[in-house]
Amino acid sequence: MPRFNEQEKAKIRLDLQQKGKHLFSVFGLKKTSIADLTKAAGIAQGTFYLFYSSKEELYFELLEQEEETIRGQMAETYFNGGPLSRERFKQFLRESLAVLESNPFLRQLYDEEFAESLFRKLPADKLENNFTKDADDLLPVIKKGQQQGWIKPQNPEVIVSMIRSFILLSLQKHLIGDKHYRDTMNLFIDLITDGLIIETKEIEP
Repeated sequence: MPRFNEQEKAKIRLDLQQKGKHLFSVFGLKKTSIADLTKAAGIAQGTFYLFYSSKEELYFELLEQEEETIRGQMAETYFNGGPLSRERFKQFLRESLAVLESNPFLRQLYDEEFAESLFRKLPADKLENNFTKDADDLLPVIKKGQQQGWIKPQNPEVIVSMIRSFILLSLQKHLIGDKHYRDTMNLFIDLITDGLIIETKEIEP
C-alpha cells in the first residue's frame, strides 16, 4: 500500500470529493462505483479505502458540505438582519424546500430506497453528528429571534426539531402524493409560521 505525505493526502481527498460530487450528481450514488471514483481521481481502488470506508461515506461527507454551504447562504439572506415578518419567514421555508427539490445532489434524498440504503450503511455517530450540527447552527438563530421578540418563547430545541421535521416531511413526497404535496407543504408553512412568528407590530414596546 503506497504511503502519502500530508500534502498528497489532501490532494487525493480533494480530488475524490470533486470527482465524487460530479459523478454522484450526474449518475447518482447507486450507479457510481468505487472504480468510477478512483478512475476519475487517478488513484488505485485500494487507495480509496485509506480515505473512506465506502462510497456512501464519501457521499455523506459531500452532503454535509452541501448542507453547510446552503445553511450559510440562507443565514446570510434571512437571519443576519433584524426581525423577520411572517411573510419573510414563509419565504425562508419555501426556499428551503425549493433548494432541496432543485439541487441535483440533494434531491436524490427523495428516493426512499436510496435514503434508506445510504443511512443504513453509515455509522450511527455520523448521523448523530449531523443532527447535532443542525442544532448548533439553528439554535443561535432561534435564540436571537426570541431575544429580538419576533419568535415566540417556546423551547428553542423544540423549534429546531420542528423545522428539521418539516424538512424531513418534505422527503416523504411519494407518500403524500403529487396531487396534494404542494398544498400540504404550503399549509404546514402557514401553520408553523403563524404559530411561531410574532409580527413586529405585535411586539410590545
